[in-house]
Amino acid sequence: MQVLIDPISGLGINAILDLDKQSIGYAAVFNLAEDLGMDSHGYSWAVSSFYFGQLIANYIFIYAMSRLPIARFVGISVMLWGILAGSLAAPGNFGGFAAVRFLLGFAEGAVQPAFVIITSTWYKKSEHTFRVAGWVTCNGVAQILGALIMYGVGLSGSTAIATWRIMFLVCGGGTLLAGGLFTWLMPLGPDTAWFLNDTERVIATQRLSVDRLSKEQTTFSKSQVWEFLKDHRAWLLVLGAFCNTLASPVIKFATLVINGFGWSKLNTMLVSLPAGVIQIIFIWAVVIGIRVTSIPRCAWGIFATLPPLIGNIGVAALPQSSKWGIVVCTWLATVLSPAMVVFLSLIASNIKGNTKKAAVSNGYFVFYAAAAIAGPQLWTDKPRYTKGVIADLVALGGNIVVFTLF
Repeated sequence: MQVLIDPISGLGINAILDLDKQSIGYAAVFNLAEDLGMDSHGYSWAVSSFYFGQLIANYIFIYAMSRLPIARFVGISVMLWGILAGSLAAPGNFGGFAAVRFLLGFAEGAVQPAFVIITSTWYKKSEHTFRVAGWVTCNGVAQILGALIMYGVGLSGSTAIATWRIMFLVCGGGTLLAGGLFTWLMPLGPDTAWFLNDTERVIATQRLSVDRLSKEQTTFSKSQVWEFLKDHRAWLLVLGAFCNTLASPVIKFATLVINGFGWSKLNTMLVSLPAGVIQIIFIWAVVIGIRVTSIPRCAWGIFATLPPLIGNIGVAALPQSSKWGIVVCTWLATVLSPAMVVFLSLIASNIKGNTKKAAVSNGYFVFYAAAAIAGPQLWTDKPRYTKGVIADLVALGGNIVVFTLF
């Protein structure tokens, strides 16, 4: 199962979707805002519009996912996502671009929650942690792929259409293809897996039976909702979602910071590559550290917060002449996924009861979306984006407070 299910369900699709989400940051270096008549505020709203769509879609698709075959639902959603990602190449003004970004976020709202269900369909609870870490790793993979694709497109020189439009067409085409392959190859479950024989299907199904027999009751519990409202530790996790996400716009703006300090467009793509590598290294350092040491997870969470904290301080404080120093600091500033892994693991391990878990998860997502919408609005003052960097520092300080109090 690992040979097929992991690549097509988690790693492949998530890497492509993360690439689509991050592509706006690479396109911005190649005159996206100028071509569409956007000022810095317009670009920030274009980034935020995605998360308005995602916030609305989450609640609609939760119902749809409970009524439809999840694998087919995801495959069709990813193909729709690919069409919309490619459509970002079409608009000629801010309004059209922001509208497509909103629809893109709406389509994405169906995909991420669905992978949680798919994981539980194929793997035992004890096997979930490394799968989730694999998904989060895709964020770093997407940073690398995006920079390489944009560099390759930029090398072509003069083209019939703008370079950034080609970037969106390439990403959209790749996503559409991935969605088609997912729909074709992904079985509905272990009992219908085309790559297993009859005996293997029985084994694959039975190995999940212990988890399924031990599942808690799925009836709604008012007492658990009240328990959530009174549980300060649950609210700390929700606050952690807000803080960590509020610091995340730097991922979309890092290339603009680098470009704004004198790097050419193509060189900006090249020097941004190590950010993805550093992200991946820290994710797995934290995951393995949690797994093999007795150090508390909250201590690992504080450790995971230090790289972006140091990076943002450097972006704010280094002199403009220190070009490489600023580049290295942007690499560190984008290392936000490791802390997210810790927050998710704390929810999984410390929140008991289905209704309470659902309440915490919904609260986590609402605060995540609110921060994702609000954060980019502070990134408007080029080239150092001081207000955004200060907001990042405050948010990361909030991370440390949350981990300390938890």
